[in-house]
Amino acid sequence: MKPNRTWICLALAAGLLAAGAWGQEAPSRVFSLGEVQVVGTEDPAGDGALVQVSGEQADGQFRRNVAEAAALAPGVTLSRVGARGETVALVRGFDSRQVPLFIDGIPVYVPYDGNIDMSRLDVFDMAGLSISKGYSPVIYGPNTLGGAINVVSRRPVQPEELEARAGVNSGNGMEGAVRAGMRRAYGYAQAGVSWRERDYFRVADNFRAVPTEDGGRRDNSDSRDVQISAKLGWTPKGGGDDEIAVGFVRQDSQKGVPAYAGTDPEVVPRYWRYTEWLKNSVYVVGRQSIGQTGYVKPRLYYDTYENTLKAYDDATLSTQTRRSSFTSIYDDYAFGGSVEAGTTLGERQALRAAVHYKQDVHREHNRGDPRQTFKDETWALGVEDRIALAERWSVALGASVEARRSLEARDANSGEDFSSNDNGALNPQAGLFYAPSGGVVRATVARKTRFPTLKDRYSYRLGKMLPNPGLDPESAWHGELGYEGRLADAVRGRVSVFYSRLDDTIQSVNRVAQDEEGAWLDQPRNVGESENTGLEAGLEWRPSESLMAGVEYAYLHRRNLDRPEIKLTGVPEHALRLYGEWAVVPSLTLLPSVEGVSSRYYASDGKTVDGFWLAHLEARVDWANGWAVQAGIHNLFDENYALEEGYPEEGRSLHASVQYRF
Repeated sequence: MKPNRTWICLALAAGLLAAGAWGQEAPSRVFSLGEVQVVGTEDPAGDGALVQVSGEQADGQFRRNVAEAAALAPGVTLSRVGARGETVALVRGFDSRQVPLFIDGIPVYVPYDGNIDMSRLDVFDMAGLSISKGYSPVIYGPNTLGGAINVVSRRPVQPEELEARAGVNSGNGMEGAVRAGMRRAYGYAQAGVSWRERDYFRVADNFRAVPTEDGGRRDNSDSRDVQISAKLGWTPKGGGDDEIAVGFVRQDSQKGVPAYAGTDPEVVPRYWRYTEWLKNSVYVVGRQSIGQTGYVKPRLYYDTYENTLKAYDDATLSTQTRRSSFTSIYDDYAFGGSVEAGTTLGERQALRAAVHYKQDVHREHNRGDPRQTFKDETWALGVEDRIALAERWSVALGASVEARRSLEARDANSGEDFSSNDNGALNPQAGLFYAPSGGVVRATVARKTRFPTLKDRYSYRLGKMLPNPGLDPESAWHGELGYEGRLADAVRGRVSVFYSRLDDTIQSVNRVAQDEEGAWLDQPRNVGESENTGLEAGLEWRPSESLMAGVEYAYLHRRNLDRPEIKLTGVPEHALRLYGEWAVVPSLTLLPSVEGVSSRYYASDGKTVDGFWLAHLEARVDWANGWAVQAGIHNLFDENYALEEGYPEEGRSLHASVQYRF
């Protein structure tokens, strides 16, 4: 970034300290059955161990997908899987396989590789999301190595209500959404649909052209996302906490995958398109009170994941004649559930437990080839107990037993049966909490585990790797000391220092064998030990109801303990965000923000992509009778930047939308 532009960003950032932040989503609109709360607290973030982002925050900053919304939380960094055109959120350096995504407490990921493209999932139906880091509720179930992200949907609160949105944005982009609901004494119903589509995004004006990208409109960067949801709930007592709900969500997407546009001569550009990306989910969630203080909370779900990836010969995206071209078809599904139960023992103790079961089935083939099938089952049992030691002191103890077993796996080349492998883990954790007036101090320690995915164990990676069905799980110990609460009359703050040690890291080992043609092959193995050390701090200042400002800073140092010369990739060491809200007049609100990050490694040999500063400005006008207009500019100074080398991000972009609530 040019020096003068850096100073402009910093000046604007300093000005934000006279501006403000966003309000919280009304609790009554939150689908409470989808929350995963900290044991012994009524508020999901009651002891500071969870960070929350409300739906109104995401909407006010024009964050239209789950990845962008999650990035509003401290310690969360967006990263790009460039070759697949996917956006993932890294939490304190842990990726989406290690910090799984949940929607209403139900795990959401492609069964084969444990990932999900979070940029496909719309936030129109999101009441909010919570992020746990390291120490997290054991009732989430398995594979929460670095924490968990839980998106909680909305539910209607009025007898009849309607919300609609329509807008346009750069790149010939258009969006529309509508949600209607009704509520009666003994139940509610809701249905909605959202749609986002654009023809392209534009790279920054100072992007330097390369053979695969001439600048301006980014080639093959179009996308279309349609999300349909419906929910039917029954509240048998006409109030209180007892409830049962049946829901359905369908995500229907198509997208291009922009080709590599960097300068590394060893990278071969890919010309890919996802012509189909479908996810369907049906679920039942309930809560039933037992006695005066007990409850039981079941969850059952069935998910399908279907996608078709086409690899073409060249940038024309018209032929598939080369050896590297193919049409890959995934037809996956997963089913499972959990039962959570809890009670309060006397006035000082809150106890709960949960049992989980999930089966993942991956079916794939390239067009013209036979279909392969892989199946895994995973189960977990977790128990948590919170005890009030004194008026302001409490301790939380928990442990989970988790296991994974292969049900079906056969080598497509040799026909060898790989299904006789399994893993197990025991994960204890503990937290000590002190609640002075206006805040909470916490000290936590936790052990967490991630089981290797089907792809980790069985994939040939287009003929470049050997399978390794005997992989052990990754494990990590986390320790944290933090505070969150009031610092002065108009100031709230939070700070935490943390340390994580990751053992048996699964990473690719180069040149372990040669194929029949003499080419060297790699293999995933448990070879790495690493550590993450960091600090997160934030302040929010509200001198008046119309003015507020906030600042968040995160520091993260990651080190490979076995081989320090091999760098850990994808996450910057420093990240700073300043944000504000200023109600100029009751009907006009301005929301400026600035974010900056340092450079990050994109290759294990130490190659980096530059850091950057971005400035954004949003304006919202609230009219009478539920109407509102919003417009904004992202990347105000048209910064040329990348999250992964060779995959430039969007330059300056504009958007405008009109909303209506009844």
